[in-house]
Amino acid sequence: MGKLLSFQITHLFFLCALLVSLTAVAGEKPDSNSDNITEILAQELKLDDQQTQQMRAAMEKFGAQLEKLLEEQEGEDADPEKLIQGVKQTQDAHNKELQNILSKDQFKAYEELKEKTIKGVFADLVEIQLMDIQPKTSLTNEQVSQLAPVLADSKYKIIKIAWENAGKRLRVTQKIGIAKKLKGIQRDARAEIEKILTPEQLQAWDKYKEEQQQKKK
Repeated sequence: MGKLLSFQITHLFFLCALLVSLTAVAGEKPDSNSDNITEILAQELKLDDQQTQQMRAAMEKFGAQLEKLLEEQEGEDADPEKLIQGVKQTQDAHNKELQNILSKDQFKAYEELKEKTIKGVFADLVEIQLMDIQPKTSLTNEQVSQLAPVLADSKYKIIKIAWENAGKRLRVTQKIGIAKKLKGIQRDARAEIEKILTPEQLQAWDKYKEEQQQKKK
């Protein structure tokens, strides 16, 4: 669990920033050059005019609240735990508001769309990281494309577990359960990596990862 706790602080800040970036566009003016997330959601979820207006207001409110929470953490008195709890509370309130706006099927579709979007962002980031590793491991472009969704899915699942348990006082049995889940995610990702890489590439991959771990110590 020690690794999980240290992992939380580093990556939850990233997740908070990601949430802000996903909602910030919803606060753009209608004449903005950026795609309007609310309009995209209206099409994807088949919202009526009233729902679209309510969704726009809810997204703008959510984005503003997240930005305020992040601004409060820019000073010397930054408190990661306070940020985590604040974001979680804001997110819970936002979800309840959306559940009052959307039907059950629409809210389910919204959650699926949000998850797909975040995984897509992760996949793009992972692919950029893999381009740095590529020369050291002789990966082909096709292998990079195959690895990106595998690693992105693994990162998403780990961050989701960390996010769900951040700030909780866990019993020993719960900590053991979380550790087993994390190992399972890592084991599944490893199995997929082994299918994609050749034995020689896998050896180079492991060597690179070990070198990176040594640099962090």
